[in-house]
Amino acid sequence: MAKTTEEELKAMQAEVARLTKALADSEASRSDAEALASAVMFGGNTEEQPTGKTVEIEVCLNPAERDEKKLKFKKVQMPTFFYTIQLPPGAGIDLTTNGIAYYHGQTYELDQQTLTDIKSRVARCWDHEKSIHGGNENAYRKPLNQHLRSAAAIQRGA
Repeated sequence: MAKTTEEELKAMQAEVARLTKALADSEASRSDAEALASAVMFGGNTEEQPTGKTVEIEVCLNPAERDEKKLKFKKVQMPTFFYTIQLPPGAGIDLTTNGIAYYHGQTYELDQQTLTDIKSRVARCWDHEKSIHGGNENAYRKPLNQHLRSAAAIQRGA
């Protein structure tokens, strides 16, 4: 068994110190992202917050292929985000995607594709809520006082 020299020992100690500092920096940035997520949850901000993490997802390269055996997949890295679900009163308590329930008021870590789906569905819930409860879509538009008349109506003198 070979003994390590004094120089090798110092080099190893320096590497351990460098890795310890990198780990501390990583933990600090992760806790910053988590603090942002909790601020979103209690601050009313509905924007997503990047976590700085990625997940590996399989993406189909030929989704139009009918034969299941001929489908080709590729693994890609996708960033993740913290997002707080804010549903209107008439939308229920959760949105279910791929068998997973995402509850109103809760903050979740979502990959980019799931985030896009969830945000779209939340926006459609709010649009539906506005249409039911009489939200005026023309509230900030200047009235034009113009009326549409067909050519036949104009000929009749209407």
